[in-house]
Amino acid sequence: MSILISDASGHSGGTSMKPSGHRNPSGGRQAWETLRQYSRDFGYRQVPVWYGSSVAVAHQFETISNNLKILKLIPNPYPFYDWIMGFHERWSNRAALRGPVLERATNILEAGVGTGYFLAQVVRKAKNAKSISAVDLSPQMIAAAKNYLLKTDLLSSRVAFIRGDCRHLPFREGSLDLYVSSYLFDLLNDEEIESTIMEMERVLAPDGHAILITMTTELGDAPSPIRFLCRIANELYCLGYHEGRWNRVWSFLFAGYAPHCRPIALGNYLKLALSLRIEYTKLSHVSFFPVRIYYVRKDHA
Repeated sequence: MSILISDASGHSGGTSMKPSGHRNPSGGRQAWETLRQYSRDFGYRQVPVWYGSSVAVAHQFETISNNLKILKLIPNPYPFYDWIMGFHERWSNRAALRGPVLERATNILEAGVGTGYFLAQVVRKAKNAKSISAVDLSPQMIAAAKNYLLKTDLLSSRVAFIRGDCRHLPFREGSLDLYVSSYLFDLLNDEEIESTIMEMERVLAPDGHAILITMTTELGDAPSPIRFLCRIANELYCLGYHEGRWNRVWSFLFAGYAPHCRPIALGNYLKLALSLRIEYTKLSHVSFFPVRIYYVRKDHA
């Protein structure tokens, strides 16, 4: 969603001669329309990712790791990353895993495992699961997640770690009954979101479920005062996120790390999938920013 308005004058590039002192009312109208459009989009706009693709995210984590090792400040940067982001994400992660779906699931996939905190909660709660697969594009994140489960005594033969792309999963069609992800879709570009949802739809069995957590621009069900505050928070975030404007600040504060996630309207993408149905959503938060948790079910063909 863009706040830019196309040129309303209709000119194709030629020079327009006007009598001296003549005021052009179209300039004022255009400014007013721009302001109105910005007001409508305020806090709802979805800006593009600043880094191009999810592959670039995996490369950035490697860069952070190497920088920290050279500086000898932190020998393993991923607990540091987990402390920065995981602390704020834990409220929404815990809120997402309340309910009976996880307890009934037998074959589970977490897409974008990260440092393993969310995976640990899944392992604890999915007592009937025969297999839990954790997929991530970053080998550093795979290693960090495995180490996290080892330290928390949750590593077992039913948990498998797979380095892979969530757009091309190594699973048979309809082989999973639960797909979970925490802050994956909001770091993907538009094309990657669509292809990842298609792949999720492929690997889920009929009546299978997905639990998805993302930063959100979908605020319609929030009470008016809360919605207004959420819109302000989103707009401030996007002003700094767009084109990486504040990346130097974030990198200075957080050892080279700059945010990858941004608010998106994931529900609009999910509605394009023919066999997926959003059963329920609820609003949560990460730090001061709004987050939406989606509970999705795959219908029978």
